[in-house]
Amino acid sequence: MTVPNVGAPRLSALHAVRDQMEISVIRVHATALARAHGLDGDAVARLTIIVGELATNIVRHARSGQIVLRAVGEHATGCIEILALDRGPGITDMSRVMRDHGAPAQGAPPDSGLPAVRRLADQFDIYSAGGRGTAVVAHVGARAGTNPANECADSFMHQNVGVVCVPLRGEDECGDDWAVDVVEGRPTALLVDGLGHGPGAAIAASAAMSVFRDVATRRPELLLGEMHTALRHTRGAALSVAVVDRGGCAVRFFGIGNVDGRVVTAESSRQLMPQSGIVGHTMPRIQASDVPWPTNARLVMHSDGISSRWNTEAYPGLLARHPALMAGVLFRDFARDRDDATALVLRDTLVADCA
Repeated sequence: MTVPNVGAPRLSALHAVRDQMEISVIRVHATALARAHGLDGDAVARLTIIVGELATNIVRHARSGQIVLRAVGEHATGCIEILALDRGPGITDMSRVMRDHGAPAQGAPPDSGLPAVRRLADQFDIYSAGGRGTAVVAHVGARAGTNPANECADSFMHQNVGVVCVPLRGEDECGDDWAVDVVEGRPTALLVDGLGHGPGAAIAASAAMSVFRDVATRRPELLLGEMHTALRHTRGAALSVAVVDRGGCAVRFFGIGNVDGRVVTAESSRQLMPQSGIVGHTMPRIQASDVPWPTNARLVMHSDGISSRWNTEAYPGLLARHPALMAGVLFRDFARDRDDATALVLRDTLVADCA
């Protein structure tokens, strides 16, 4: 069985937040994105309020930051993810900030702040550290006529995948791409980095993604071989495939080129070592590496637009939060300004109890 990510836009829209004028532009963009993905009027209204509150908080408390918007899920059945990132002073008393006095009475002025964002969102999480800034994620989707356990709160993609994928500043096309599928019960992650940036890199990444969508159920060795053939007439790409074996409590990793991969827990970090080469041009004989997949582990993959000099020990408690927050923090603190940048984080809440 395959649960595809086909049809879901994988790129993130990155917006700088510095003043009220930029907040207005972001709200307009979020509204257009929501309507393009079939969200109803209630969801659009909630999304607009949430974007405004999160961006206003950034300006008020951190002076500047970023809002990252991304469509999650299939057209007309998914939702919009809002990721708010800043490097401000952080929140020292989370219980006080998040104290909720309930929805305002009918006719009363609307309330504001993070409690209102949490109430209006279908999914909400926050990470903050004193002196290190704050990251907030919220998902907003249609509620009318749906089961309370709606897709925004209940699906594998919404609960277990976090990603930021943006092109180099000034470029319209991104040479990075990604996918997460559940193939025959095994979460499988792909991250592609077309060589360079711009349209040529995007063509290479698109060719690899087309193969993944068509033959994702094949063994990774065969999958990479198919991609190598498909990319021969492109500039080529670095790419990695990681498969989580729930029953065996292990991750099998196949990587060619400089796409970084790690399996991290609160106690350990295991590097996933790619082989040298360029898919489409000079690909070696493919060899897999296997590392343990402990309970509460996270799979982290990123392109070389993200520096590899990060360490989860510097962010206590981050691994326990929604994967989008870790992807956002890695992007916020380690993105390079000379290339496309993608950070992908995967957890699996259905994994067996692995020692």
